[in-house]
Amino acid sequence: MAGKSVVIVGGGVGGVVAANRLRRMLPSEHRIVLVDRTPWHSFAPSFMWVATGQRDPSRITRDLRSLSRKGIEFRISEVMELDLANKKVRLEQQELTYDYLVVALGAQYSSDEIPGLNKAWTYYHLEGAEGLRDELPNFKAGRVAIVVSSMPYKCPAAPYEGALILDQHFRRRGIRADVEIRLFTPEPYPLPVAGQGAGQMVIDLLASREIAFSPGLRLKSVDQQSKKLAFEDGSEADFDLLVATPVHRVPDVLQAAGLAKDGGWVSVDRETLATQFDDVYAVGDATAVPLSNGMMLPKAGVFAHGEAEVVARNIAAEIKGGRPDWGFGGQGACFLETGYGKAAFAEGNFFAEPNPDVALRAPSRFRRWQKLGLERTWLWRSF
Repeated sequence: MAGKSVVIVGGGVGGVVAANRLRRMLPSEHRIVLVDRTPWHSFAPSFMWVATGQRDPSRITRDLRSLSRKGIEFRISEVMELDLANKKVRLEQQELTYDYLVVALGAQYSSDEIPGLNKAWTYYHLEGAEGLRDELPNFKAGRVAIVVSSMPYKCPAAPYEGALILDQHFRRRGIRADVEIRLFTPEPYPLPVAGQGAGQMVIDLLASREIAFSPGLRLKSVDQQSKKLAFEDGSEADFDLLVATPVHRVPDVLQAAGLAKDGGWVSVDRETLATQFDDVYAVGDATAVPLSNGMMLPKAGVFAHGEAEVVARNIAAEIKGGRPDWGFGGQGACFLETGYGKAAFAEGNFFAEPNPDVALRAPSRFRRWQKLGLERTWLWRSF
């Protein structure tokens, strides 16, 4: 049997999981090629720990080039074009031909859509977390505005987790009485896909820590000189330190290839993650997976991981002449760290009908130990 080539674009959670699973399941005559613009993979759930000085970036960062030890080829390059009709991936200095393509490019971050947002601090990427880490010691008093800039955004718990961790940070510095923390979001309540019950638990937790919560507000612009936020309903709010989610949008190369229509996300079969193109699959944040209640599957690493396992197993089965019968079932879970050595935990079946069946477990020390364990074991197993 002639060797097949599987090309995976994107070295985030989905890409790394898919590459590892395929390499374990396929003989060496089959090529597994992983492409990313940077050789560094950083563990995103730990970014807030970097921002507050609890983690050195080197502890949560791994070199994608090290995957070559497992027989996974790695290419450092921007993906310039996906020629799906001819099964080719054009990179900056070479072209790859594939038998199967796995798209795991994630969401593209932007600030152009909202004037002034480009000057906000963020912990949604490692560089932003490092910048916030360097800025926090300079902040002594005033209002910290944590803003969900637009929908959708990945890791729905992250803005709330950030607010709670910053609360602990300022209390330990002894300046919490001089710091107001206020969270603004276009959502009707936190974690809307998990239901109102889970949302109210988070609202109560924020209130218990004196964190103001302002739902239903869509950010229109940021005036960095006057330090004012303007919202689409005409209201305004002041800030002294602005921490915001970047605008998330589908990568340009996916739209140009016809995978994403009119600026939307990549449509896939929610069980197989197959796109409308033969032998092309998409996993993770770049996809749009509808739920029974009209919402979309959240953009989160846990789903990218599960989807990548399904895609890799099905591709491997097909290459080996077997039946590709794996299906993604919508199971997912995430931690919501609450500070002071505790974390809450949301888990459930997001494909349940008529609504996702998701439970939010109360904060505990055990849950935070689990999060610490996930950080260590995921990086160890993947690299």
